[in-house]
Amino acid sequence: MSAATTTIRVSPETRDLLKRIGARRRASTGEVVAELVRAADDELLLADAEADFRRMADDDEIAAYRSDTSELAAGAFDASAPDW
Repeated sequence: MSAATTTIRVSPETRDLLKRIGARRRASTGEVVAELVRAADDELLLADAEADFRRMADDDEIAAYRSDTSELAAGAFDASAPDW
């Protein structure tokens, strides 16, 4: 049983470009569209995550944590590793 499909309206130029990409990839136009949509969705997900991380980096609690741990990062914590 095949998956359900639908029709989308695109310009003739876009249709032709999708066909050319499909031919180069040896994939159907539907497969090309699906792959491009997944890639766009992944890109948006990563952009959203980056924006969230930037917001967190500007958070006062994160700044306090970084201040408290800066000595560790600078090597001020002097504990030698055991000799194995």
